[in-house]
Amino acid sequence: MATSRRLAKIVKIRAISAIWIIPIVTLVVGLWIIYSHFADRGTSFTLLAKDASGIVAGKTVIKNRSVDVGIVDEVTLSDDYKQVVIKGRIYNDMDPLLHNDSIFWVVKPEIGRDGVTGLSTILSGVYIELVAGNDTHSFKNNPFILSDTPPLSDPSIKGIRLNLESDQNNVIPRGASVMFHGYRVGNVETSDFDVEARKMKYQIFITRPYDVLVTQNVRFWKEGGINLSLSSHGASLDFPSLDVLMTGAISFDIPEGAKLGAPAQQHAVYKLYEDKKAIQESQYTNYKEFLIMISDSISGLTEGTSVEYHGIRLGTVSKVPFYTAEMLKNSSILNQKVPVLIKIEPDRLSELVEEKIDIAGLIIQEQKNGLRASLKTSNMFTGALYIDLDFYPNQKDKYDPSQAKMYGYDTIETTSTGFAQIQAKILQVLDNFNNLPLNSAVTQLDKSLASSEKLMNSLNKIMASKEMQNMPKELQKTIRNLNETMKSFQPGSDLNNQMTESLQKVQQMMDQLTPLLNTLNDKSNALIFSAPAKQDVEPKAKTKTKGKK
Repeated sequence: MATSRRLAKIVKIRAISAIWIIPIVTLVVGLWIIYSHFADRGTSFTLLAKDASGIVAGKTVIKNRSVDVGIVDEVTLSDDYKQVVIKGRIYNDMDPLLHNDSIFWVVKPEIGRDGVTGLSTILSGVYIELVAGNDTHSFKNNPFILSDTPPLSDPSIKGIRLNLESDQNNVIPRGASVMFHGYRVGNVETSDFDVEARKMKYQIFITRPYDVLVTQNVRFWKEGGINLSLSSHGASLDFPSLDVLMTGAISFDIPEGAKLGAPAQQHAVYKLYEDKKAIQESQYTNYKEFLIMISDSISGLTEGTSVEYHGIRLGTVSKVPFYTAEMLKNSSILNQKVPVLIKIEPDRLSELVEEKIDIAGLIIQEQKNGLRASLKTSNMFTGALYIDLDFYPNQKDKYDPSQAKMYGYDTIETTSTGFAQIQAKILQVLDNFNNLPLNSAVTQLDKSLASSEKLMNSLNKIMASKEMQNMPKELQKTIRNLNETMKSFQPGSDLNNQMTESLQKVQQMMDQLTPLLNTLNDKSNALIFSAPAKQDVEPKAKTKTKGKK
């Protein structure tokens, strides 16, 4: 019987074994977790700071309007160990807050001009505040500077930033007000001293809509302090608000009479003037310089003093006294006249007359008709002086053309007038009194009185003699009248005493007026303010001669 055989058919199963499901699921979940971790991590950035006081990696948060928007991941030192490098990140949904001009600062307890701030950080610890910028360009991941103080102006606020330069004292601090007509329109953002330029430099921010007030021809000046000014126009007292008095401020405006200029540009540079009066003087850039030689005392004449004609200001005293190397080479500084440099500014007349006048040319021309410069007192309380231009008939036809130009400058001839002239006349009168021969006059008077006494004795003898009875009555009457007259000249008589007292009073008046005028010559306002006390001359010890005991 035959045996049948069957062959086994082998079939390969392609299905994955169930044992691999768990590792595959685990791998997928792990990849998803890793992806989610990096996807939710957000944008990283770098901060540079001077120190990391209170900042802890993994704990210090980054906030915007008190909402957590990021966290600090790492705090290390830079490669040169000179600053702190802080690595942080912004959460994924907060990325729009990060711009190239975003601002970061540390919030901590602080006492400032606005009061106490950051008290909430006493328990929670310091945190970093973020303010989004306005830059619309893509984020370049450049390092940011971490500031210790908050910005004075939110970068999102529209306005204009300007730079001011000043070489004056009284530094205006950061945070001070910027005002227009007494109304606050901005603040001082930075206040730094440039060592190389030796100037104070400020950055100010003026918010919109007040930025339209700033034009290219505005002037900035310092506010603060009590300003008391005494001038020929009277007294003026300027008392600012308490806030301005304590911290100072900056004001701006266009000079009086000036027209509105073109709008200012961002970060334009302006000069910061000392006060409001200085901005008025700054607009007179067109001028003609003159040299005047003054024979009177210039005590009380200062730079910036006005040059006037009948009360109309024509210019300014530029330099007092004004000496050049050529002047000192050709003559001594102890010359009889003191040189003073003045500026004639024709633009000052533009406010009075529309027609342009060559005032400098008229001054040169009219000197032959008696136009002269002189010192006059503008204020008796301060002894301040100013330069006055006026016509003097006695100076007409006395102009010396050879003195029209000296040391490269056109000149204006001068004359003494005002208080100096009155003082000179009084001194001349006193000199004339001193030159009077009073002593010889008193001697002659004594001799005359002695002669009159002898004459009177002779008359008494004649009147007592018999010959008197035989004289005509008219002659007797004349002799009696002469005798009565001579009695009034005798020593001890009223007329004699009055004459002696008058001469003594004249001498006393001369002795008293002489030191008074000498004091007025040293200090013109000594009638109002006390003159400086003069020290007594100390006697010098007698030197011993060698070889003598």
